[in-house]
Amino acid sequence: MAGQGTNSRSTSPSLRGIDRLWGRIALGAVFGIGIVTVLMVFGDVRRVFPTLRHFEWSLFPLVLLLTAGNYVCRFVKWECYLRWVGAPRLRRGWSLAVFLSGFAMSITPGKVGEWIKAFLVARLGGGAVAPVVPVVAVERLTDGIAMLILALLSALAGLGGWEPLVALAGILLAGLWLVQEERVVRPLLRLAARAPLLRSRAESVGGLYDATRAVLRWRRLVAMSGLSVFSWSLECLGLFVILIGLGAEPSVELLAVATFVLSVSSIAGALSLLPGGLGAAEAGIAGLLLLLRPGMTPAEAATATVLIRFGTLWFGVLTGCVALLWLQRRVLRFLPAGARVEPSAAAAGLAEANEQ
Repeated sequence: MAGQGTNSRSTSPSLRGIDRLWGRIALGAVFGIGIVTVLMVFGDVRRVFPTLRHFEWSLFPLVLLLTAGNYVCRFVKWECYLRWVGAPRLRRGWSLAVFLSGFAMSITPGKVGEWIKAFLVARLGGGAVAPVVPVVAVERLTDGIAMLILALLSALAGLGGWEPLVALAGILLAGLWLVQEERVVRPLLRLAARAPLLRSRAESVGGLYDATRAVLRWRRLVAMSGLSVFSWSLECLGLFVILIGLGAEPSVELLAVATFVLSVSSIAGALSLLPGGLGAAEAGIAGLLLLLRPGMTPAEAATATVLIRFGTLWFGVLTGCVALLWLQRRVLRFLPAGARVEPSAAAAGLAEANEQ
C-alpha cells in the first residue's frame, strides 16, 4: 500500500494540482498579513493592542461556535446540491473534507482554487467534472443572495442606503430568470458550440447548463437561499458579540448595525474578486463601523475588524487547510492515478436526480 501511495503521488494530476494550490494559499495568507498590518496602523498600534487586551475574550469562543454553525448549514446545502446534480455519492467524511477545503481555497487569487472542489468530487467519485461546477458557483450565489437579503433587512430597519441594494437585487433576479429561460439559452448554446474551441466540448457545455438549471429551480433556490440567510445571520451575530465584547450595549440597533456592516462588506469583498475579499471587506467593516457608530474610535473599529475576520475568514482558512491536507495525505494519494471520468454516467445520475 505504501508503494502504491508513493507511485500515485508521483503521477496523480490531482495531487500535483493541490501541491500548486498550497503556493497560492500561502500567497493569500501573506496578503492577509499585510491587510492586518494596515489595519493596525490605521487604528494606531499603540491603541489597538490595549483595546485587544480589554476585549472580553470569554466571548470569542461563542464567535467561533456561531461560525461553525454557519459551516454546518452550508454543508447541508452542499450535500443537497450534489444530490440534485446527480454527482457521485461520496463517503460523508470525504464530502465534508472537500467542502471544508474550499475555505482554504477562498484566499487564492480570484478564488480560482475553489473550483478544484468540483474536480475533487469527480476524482473521488469517478464521475464527470462539468455537472459539479455549477454546485460551486450556485453555492456562492446563494451566499451572496443571503447577504443581500440581510443587508436589505438591516437597511430597512432604519439605517438607510437600501436603494443600491434594491438595484443589485433587480439585476440578480433578471439574471436568474434568464438562466431558467431555455428558449433563450439553448439557441445561444448551439451557436456557441459551433466555435472551434467549444465544438469538442458541446456535450460538457450542455451538461453544465442542465446541472445549472437543476440547482437553480425556483423552489430549490428559495429554499437554499433561506437556509443561507439563517447560516450567514450567525456570522452577523458574531460581529454583534464582538461589539459587545468591546463595550457596546446590546440592542436591536446594534444588531442591525452588525448585520448591515458584515453583509455589505462581504458583498463588496465578493465583487472585488480579491482573494477572500481581502482589503475590500476589511475596509468596508472598519469604515462602516466608524460611519454607523459615531462614538467608536479607529482603534475599536480596527480591533473589531481584525477579530471578526479571524473568527470567520481565517478560522475557515485554518479549518480548510486541515481538511485539504487530510484529503491529500490520507485519501488522494491512495487512489489509482489516471482513472477515467465518464460524462455519460454523471448525465444519467443528473436525470435520475431531477426526477426525484
